[in-house]
Amino acid sequence: MPTLQGSTRTAFLLFFISHIPITLLVDGQAFLPRRFYPQVLIDVVDWYANTFKDKLMTHPVLPWFSSIVALEVVFQLPFFFVAVRALLQHDGSTHSDNNVVSGSGLFRSFCIIYASSTATTLVPILGCILSDDDTTMTEKGVLLGFYLPYLVFPLWLAVIAVSEK
Repeated sequence: MPTLQGSTRTAFLLFFISHIPITLLVDGQAFLPRRFYPQVLIDVVDWYANTFKDKLMTHPVLPWFSSIVALEVVFQLPFFFVAVRALLQHDGSTHSDNNVVSGSGLFRSFCIIYASSTATTLVPILGCILSDDDTTMTEKGVLLGFYLPYLVFPLWLAVIAVSEK
Protein backbone atom coordinates (compact mmCIF):
# COMPACT_ATOMS: atom_id res chain seq x y z
CA MET A 1 0.00 0.00 0.00
CA PRO A 2 1.78 3.14 -1.16
CA THR A 3 0.27 5.19 1.69
CA LEU A 4 2.33 3.18 4.19
CA GLN A 5 5.39 5.31 3.56
CA GLY A 6 7.46 7.82 5.49
CA SER A 7 6.31 8.63 9.00
CA THR A 8 3.10 6.60 8.58
CA ARG A 9 5.14 3.50 7.77
CA THR A 10 7.42 4.20 10.74
CA ALA A 11 4.46 4.66 13.09
CA PHE A 12 2.93 1.33 12.02
CA LEU A 13 6.28 -0.42 12.18
CA LEU A 14 6.77 0.76 15.78
CA PHE A 15 3.17 -0.14 16.63
CA PHE A 16 3.52 -3.72 15.36
CA ILE A 17 7.04 -4.23 16.78
CA SER A 18 5.89 -3.06 20.22
CA HIS A 19 2.71 -5.11 20.06
CA ILE A 20 4.59 -8.42 19.74
CA PRO A 21 6.12 -8.46 23.26
CA ILE A 22 3.00 -6.86 24.75
CA THR A 23 0.85 -9.66 23.32
CA LEU A 24 3.23 -12.41 24.37
CA LEU A 25 4.23 -11.16 27.82
CA VAL A 26 1.26 -9.11 29.06
CA ASP A 27 -1.98 -9.70 27.18
CA GLY A 28 -1.32 -13.41 26.79
CA GLN A 29 -1.70 -13.82 30.54
CA ALA A 30 -5.43 -13.19 30.12
CA PHE A 31 -5.68 -16.26 27.89
CA LEU A 32 -2.82 -18.67 28.49
CA PRO A 33 -2.34 -20.45 31.83
CA ARG A 34 -0.27 -18.32 34.18
CA ARG A 35 2.07 -21.24 34.81
CA PHE A 36 3.57 -20.47 31.38
CA TYR A 37 4.89 -17.16 32.72
CA PRO A 38 7.70 -16.38 35.14
CA GLN A 39 6.55 -14.92 38.44
CA VAL A 40 8.08 -11.52 37.65
CA LEU A 41 5.77 -11.12 34.61
CA ILE A 42 2.75 -12.26 36.62
CA ASP A 43 3.68 -9.69 39.27
CA VAL A 44 3.98 -6.94 36.62
CA VAL A 45 0.51 -7.67 35.24
CA ASP A 46 -0.98 -7.88 38.73
CA TRP A 47 0.70 -4.58 39.67
CA TYR A 48 -0.64 -2.95 36.48
CA ALA A 49 -4.19 -4.28 37.01
CA ASN A 50 -4.26 -3.16 40.66
CA THR A 51 -2.53 0.18 40.16
CA PHE A 52 -4.65 1.27 37.20
CA LYS A 53 -7.83 -0.56 38.27
CA ASP A 54 -7.98 -2.53 35.03
CA LYS A 55 -10.63 -5.11 35.89
CA LEU A 56 -10.18 -6.77 32.50
CA MET A 57 -6.63 -7.86 33.36
CA THR A 58 -7.46 -8.77 36.97
CA HIS A 59 -7.38 -12.50 37.61
CA PRO A 60 -9.47 -14.49 37.28
CA VAL A 61 -10.05 -12.94 33.86
CA LEU A 62 -13.63 -12.78 32.61
CA PRO A 63 -14.31 -15.46 29.97
CA TRP A 64 -15.48 -12.99 27.30
CA PHE A 65 -12.25 -10.98 27.65
CA SER A 66 -10.12 -14.11 27.65
CA SER A 67 -11.74 -15.14 24.36
CA ILE A 68 -10.89 -11.75 22.83
CA VAL A 69 -7.28 -12.15 23.96
CA ALA A 70 -7.33 -15.66 22.45
CA LEU A 71 -8.11 -14.02 19.10
CA GLU A 72 -5.21 -11.64 19.66
CA VAL A 73 -2.75 -14.42 20.46
CA VAL A 74 -3.87 -16.91 17.82
CA PHE A 75 -4.73 -14.65 14.87
CA GLN A 76 -3.32 -11.17 15.42
CA LEU A 77 0.11 -12.13 16.74
CA PRO A 78 1.11 -13.95 13.52
CA PHE A 79 -0.10 -10.91 11.55
CA PHE A 80 2.19 -8.64 13.60
CA PHE A 81 5.19 -10.60 12.32
CA VAL A 82 3.89 -10.46 8.74
CA ALA A 83 3.31 -6.71 9.07
CA VAL A 84 6.78 -6.05 10.50
CA ARG A 85 8.40 -8.09 7.73
CA ALA A 86 6.36 -6.38 5.03
CA LEU A 87 7.05 -2.91 6.38
CA LEU A 88 10.77 -3.61 6.76
CA GLN A 89 11.04 -4.99 3.22
CA HIS A 90 9.08 -2.19 1.60
CA ASP A 91 11.48 0.20 -0.12
CA GLY A 92 8.95 3.05 -0.34
CA SER A 93 8.82 3.09 -4.13
CA THR A 94 5.35 3.23 -5.62
CA HIS A 95 6.52 1.02 -8.50
CA SER A 96 7.86 -1.71 -6.26
CA ASP A 97 7.48 -5.28 -7.41
CA ASN A 98 6.85 -6.19 -3.80
CA ASN A 99 3.16 -7.22 -3.89
CA VAL A 100 3.19 -7.71 -0.13
CA VAL A 101 2.81 -3.97 0.47
CA SER A 102 1.83 -2.71 -2.96
CA GLY A 103 -1.88 -2.72 -2.19
CA SER A 104 -2.62 -5.57 -4.57
CA GLY A 105 -1.33 -8.46 -2.48
CA LEU A 106 -2.41 -10.38 0.55
CA PHE A 107 -1.00 -7.80 2.94
CA ARG A 108 -3.79 -5.37 2.06
CA SER A 109 -6.42 -8.06 2.69
CA PHE A 110 -4.74 -9.06 5.95
CA CYS A 111 -4.70 -5.41 7.02
CA ILE A 112 -8.44 -5.07 6.41
CA ILE A 113 -9.20 -8.29 8.30
CA TYR A 114 -6.90 -7.39 11.21
CA ALA A 115 -8.21 -3.83 11.44
CA SER A 116 -11.87 -4.85 11.30
CA SER A 117 -11.47 -7.59 13.87
CA THR A 118 -9.43 -5.49 16.29
CA ALA A 119 -11.62 -2.41 16.07
CA THR A 120 -14.69 -4.59 16.68
CA THR A 121 -13.20 -6.23 19.77
CA LEU A 122 -12.30 -2.85 21.24
CA VAL A 123 -15.95 -1.79 21.39
CA PRO A 124 -16.91 -4.05 24.34
CA ILE A 125 -13.53 -3.44 25.98
CA LEU A 126 -13.97 0.34 25.91
CA GLY A 127 -17.61 -0.04 26.93
CA CYS A 128 -16.53 -2.06 29.96
CA ILE A 129 -13.98 0.58 30.95
CA LEU A 130 -16.40 3.47 30.52
CA SER A 131 -19.26 1.78 32.38
CA ASP A 132 -17.21 0.73 35.41
CA ASP A 133 -18.82 2.44 38.41
CA ASP A 134 -15.81 1.69 40.61
CA THR A 135 -13.39 3.93 38.68
CA THR A 136 -13.20 7.70 38.57
CA MET A 137 -13.20 9.69 35.34
CA THR A 138 -9.44 10.19 35.74
CA GLU A 139 -8.89 6.44 36.14
CA LYS A 140 -11.10 5.79 33.10
CA GLY A 141 -9.05 8.35 31.18
CA VAL A 142 -5.80 6.60 32.06
CA LEU A 143 -7.19 3.22 31.01
CA LEU A 144 -8.46 4.74 27.77
CA GLY A 145 -4.93 6.01 27.21
CA PHE A 146 -3.69 2.42 27.40
CA TYR A 147 -6.42 0.93 25.20
CA LEU A 148 -7.25 3.61 22.60
CA PRO A 149 -4.08 3.18 20.51
CA TYR A 150 -5.30 -0.37 19.83
CA LEU A 151 -8.43 1.14 18.32
CA VAL A 152 -6.86 4.15 16.58
CA PHE A 153 -4.07 2.30 14.77
CA PRO A 154 -6.32 -0.46 13.39
CA LEU A 155 -8.93 2.09 12.26
CA TRP A 156 -6.18 4.16 10.63
CA LEU A 157 -4.90 1.01 8.90
CA ALA A 158 -8.41 0.12 7.71
CA VAL A 159 -8.88 3.58 6.20
CA ILE A 160 -5.53 3.30 4.40
CA ALA A 161 -6.22 -0.23 3.16
CA VAL A 162 -9.74 0.37 1.87
CA SER A 163 -8.89 3.70 0.27
CA GLU A 164 -6.06 2.26 -1.84
CA LYS A 165 -6.91 1.25 -5.39
